[in-house]
Amino acid sequence: MTAQAQIKSSFPVRRMDFSFSDVPRYWFNNDPFMTHFLTSLSSLFPEGELFFIDSVRAVRTQIEDPVMQKEISAFIGQEAMHTKEHKAFNDYAQAQGIDIEYLDKRVGKLLGFGKKYLPVKQQLAITCALEHFTATVAAQLMRRDDWNERMNDPVMRKMWLWHAIEESEHKAVAFDVYQKVGGDYATRAIFMVIASTILAIVASEQQVRLMAEDKQLFNLKAWGKGLWSLFGKKGFMSELTLQYLDYFRPGFHPNDHDSDALEKKWKQYLALNG
Repeated sequence: MTAQAQIKSSFPVRRMDFSFSDVPRYWFNNDPFMTHFLTSLSSLFPEGELFFIDSVRAVRTQIEDPVMQKEISAFIGQEAMHTKEHKAFNDYAQAQGIDIEYLDKRVGKLLGFGKKYLPVKQQLAITCALEHFTATVAAQLMRRDDWNERMNDPVMRKMWLWHAIEESEHKAVAFDVYQKVGGDYATRAIFMVIASTILAIVASEQQVRLMAEDKQLFNLKAWGKGLWSLFGKKGFMSELTLQYLDYFRPGFHPNDHDSDALEKKWKQYLALNG
């Protein structure tokens, strides 16, 4: 066995096979707003994760470090599994009358535009930006038991926590690749602004669409409670402002945000290997 073959990545690829057949319609605290918010995020993952994979693969031949090559392989493996499981959930949601297919196709067209017209380094900058967003949200989900415990379906709770663990495990891979191929600060900062703006617009529009499809558009109580939970005092998203903004620090690195203890806790709880 060669020395390179003996090199292992710092995190494993886990194959998961969730069954969503018994998931209730409102699986987050019996709350339509928050259920649709997370379903909307799930609709972004199949095309989004494939974009991440493609952006890293596009520059992989420029990486000579065998350790980094192993990290890239594991990154691709984990993202492929996320695509698989979220696609399975999205298919279930589609069967329940939620038009995920429309959302998926629209995200695909948007990211397809980026693949067609943006240089590969800018595509990788988008990946770095969105990986920071997902890793920040992932750590928050693991940290806030008052949130993850409100997932009243055990399958959904396990899927989201598994996904959170793996986003935390590989949070630095795309960023390290970006730096290795000569990515500059200005580009990554600019594309964080662009990616964040587009994501906010898409997520907002999708929330309105899903609530309308479910005849919950004028459920003002659900809207008020949900928006306060996300953006109010000690809101899930509002608590992440400083961590999000830290990305714009010139010397920033994803590992500056330590999530090792959270990962260990939830890997033990979910009985995951690695």
